[in-house]
Amino acid sequence: MQPVPDLAIAASLTQHLHLSPLTMSSKFEKAVAYVQGLDKNGSGPDSTIKLEFYKFYKQATLGDADPAKEPSRLQFVERAKWTAWNNIKGMSKKDAEENYVKQLIKYLKEKHPDEPILKELEG
Repeated sequence: MQPVPDLAIAASLTQHLHLSPLTMSSKFEKAVAYVQGLDKNGSGPDSTIKLEFYKFYKQATLGDADPAKEPSRLQFVERAKWTAWNNIKGMSKKDAEENYVKQLIKYLKEKHPDEPILKELEG
């Protein structure tokens, strides 16, 4: 007959696991979902801030920008996005995720300091 685990210890462990701080990857995923929602309700950040989110997102998800895909100088928006991304060439996935989250924290502190996600991202 095998011993039955102490239910109080199991419950405590389960509760602890749910309350532990988010990993950076989890924070990044939450931040991406939040930023994508900003544009849908029209209260999104300006173009400069969007460019910051863009470059860190691309670096975190795809790695370095491909020089063979550099847009023409006549494609102003695409070129600005590609250039911003290319300027952080060599940044690790982890650092790009962290910078994306930090950018959102900075934005929220300035524009939406009472937003609940802010505490999650800072924790």
